[in-house]
Amino acid sequence: MPRTARSLVPFLALVLALGACSSPASSVAPSESASPQPTKSATPEPTVTPSASAEPNSAAPSPSPSEVGELRPFAVASNSEADALFLDRDDCENSADGYRLEFPDAWYTNTAIGDVEPCSWFSPTFYEVPDPSDVPPEIAITIEYIDSAFAVNEDVISSQRGIVGGTQSAWRAEYRHGGEGATPDPSGWQGYLYVVLLGPSQATGPNLVLSTATDMGGDYELNKAVLDRIVATMEFIGTIQ
Repeated sequence: MPRTARSLVPFLALVLALGACSSPASSVAPSESASPQPTKSATPEPTVTPSASAEPNSAAPSPSPSEVGELRPFAVASNSEADALFLDRDDCENSADGYRLEFPDAWYTNTAIGDVEPCSWFSPTFYEVPDPSDVPPEIAITIEYIDSAFAVNEDVISSQRGIVGGTQSAWRAEYRHGGEGATPDPSGWQGYLYVVLLGPSQATGPNLVLSTATDMGGDYELNKAVLDRIVATMEFIGTIQ
């Protein structure tokens, strides 16, 4: 998948990134719209950024090929509000980055605009995109393709390995601003993400990063539950490892 990383999030740590997609300085539109606008189904995102030379930290070791066969799909946390949202679903596809998925029909996603691929931003509310290089503050979940190594240089609260789409090894983690081994900032944000390996390892890339955080749109706990369910519906298309 010969693509380059698209970093649309502020820097803060070693490596990490959030994806993006949206429309020009026009308003969000339901999924029926053919224009390059959010379709019906952040303030700065967690401080993360891709790096070709950085190694994942000790909280996210890359699995060996033998481990991949032993991994299982990620468990989905109980959340009645997220369950209710997923009773009525829409779907979208990002052929450039190689995936399709389902999301709540009540939410909004984006069509392609500029360097931002479709099916990359998700919001529970209507939003406008005056500048596609900036993630709108209403966006609750982002997906970004990173053609490099990826790691989290933050205080990892919890993490686990699993598989996504039946074939792809992935790492799920929740983390707190402050850096590994640092004293957590009580006023800082928390983040929750999935890193899906699309290449030989997380340390070499490419990686697909799906993320939400406390400084993004919507309710953080609900966003986490919706992200879990989006990931559970993902299918991978095109040429991937």
